[in-house]
Amino acid sequence: MRATGLGPWAGYRMVDAVARVRGELGHPHISYLPELADRGYRATLLARSIATLEGLGADVTASGWRLTTGYVAEGGAARALLESDINVLADAVGRESGAVPGAVKIRLLGPVSLAAQTYLTSGERLIQDAGARRDLLESLLAGLEGVLGLLTEAVPGSQLLVQFEEPDVVAASAGTLATSSGYRTHRALPRQELIAVFTGLHAGLEQLGAHPLVRTDVLALHPEVQSVLKTPVLNMAGKATVAWEPIAARLEAGGEVFLETLDAHIYSPASDIARSMWATWRDLGLPKTLLQRIVLTERGSLADTDPARATTVLGHLTETARTLSEIAQDA
Repeated sequence: MRATGLGPWAGYRMVDAVARVRGELGHPHISYLPELADRGYRATLLARSIATLEGLGADVTASGWRLTTGYVAEGGAARALLESDINVLADAVGRESGAVPGAVKIRLLGPVSLAAQTYLTSGERLIQDAGARRDLLESLLAGLEGVLGLLTEAVPGSQLLVQFEEPDVVAASAGTLATSSGYRTHRALPRQELIAVFTGLHAGLEQLGAHPLVRTDVLALHPEVQSVLKTPVLNMAGKATVAWEPIAARLEAGGEVFLETLDAHIYSPASDIARSMWATWRDLGLPKTLLQRIVLTERGSLADTDPARATTVLGHLTETARTLSEIAQDA
């Protein structure tokens, strides 16, 4: 069983953050490129996602990031910082002697939430324009080719994963996403468009040799949309066993699931968390071999703590994964 972190990190020191993440999440776990939003507007998740786009520029207005064509200073600054962060990762990998190439993950906004959080030159959310939505997806996939190329150079031999955050997809699919004025809501995105978007996203990433994840309230989406999200990142805390049944079906069908398991701010012994998960596993009637298709992450943002505490949380995650594996082996 493996562990990883969601991506956010506290502070301003990327060199230190990368060293801490890689120190705790060595093989077989999944390391990642930390996201230090405390460094300012060009270091946020939204800025890093915009920096990935190919052929689109962006500037910062009173309402937020506005997409346009051509080079714009703010978008260029976000791109420069992303490339600098990847260089820091490359330097860290270069200092590791004899390390086994593992998996490395980067976190970005998915195409629906990126469309919901960026603006047209008219001042309205990009998500209102069907043509702009298509262009955005094409730009994202084209830009990912370059970013994944940089990551491949930084961490040669590693499996690459892209974790797409989709906090707005449920509202967008339900027609409850507010317009920029706040007085109306945007029309619900057609279900077939959502299916096509995520199908295209997965196919595009796989063609680039990377593995896509989607983090959202997957179980709130229509089952047809759920079915194309091959590896969801889910928070199942406090859910009854019956709520786990779609997850069990996904695992039995050969899928993987990333589970937000360990509270980033409240300590619980690894043995308690592992025993609770194993009890749920037995209630579902799942074989212990399927635990290898689970990856554990924290629940809550490590950006809300300090680097030392965040490092402890990552270590606690790997301990929990190891403990759960041992419980299953002894069962």
